[in-house]
Amino acid sequence: MPFLPSLPAKANVGHVFALNPDAAPGFMEFSHAVMRGDSPLSPAQREMIAAFTSALNACPYCYGGHSAIAAQFGIPPETFDALVENIDTAPVEDPMKPILHYVKKLTREPARMVQADADAVYAAGWDERALHDAMLVCCRFNFMNRLTLGHGLDADPEMFEERARKMAYGEGDEGKARAG
Repeated sequence: MPFLPSLPAKANVGHVFALNPDAAPGFMEFSHAVMRGDSPLSPAQREMIAAFTSALNACPYCYGGHSAIAAQFGIPPETFDALVENIDTAPVEDPMKPILHYVKKLTREPARMVQADADAVYAAGWDERALHDAMLVCCRFNFMNRLTLGHGLDADPEMFEERARKMAYGEGDEGKARAG
């Protein structure tokens, strides 16, 4: 049940953004650019980062939706439990592991980021743009996790698959408006 009495019992991100409609268009444009715009990271990799960040933050609303979207792009749901447990032994491509270590540290200990964290990403073959894009996804989901948790939005597993299909393949503005 949402914490704000003006929100419906099954509120979603669209309802939250409707509380301040001036903020929504810019954020939705930013979100689309980060998640589906041109990037060295594939949409699947960006969804992996989104779901992983949400798992680290224990945000069932965003984790449920974005792990389902990641599955639409071929990432098995059990990948995220393995990532949270141990990035180095998780079933992901080796070049992604330094990015995921970076994301984990940026999420959990942002003031402790050092050059060596970035250098590990570069050593795995990624360029500056890939690291920047990974940071954007991580930051977007740290924001969204706090927004959904702060408003008390309930995760609705019945909606995850429908939202995932719409958001994965950009079907209409409804998918964008509910981006969580």
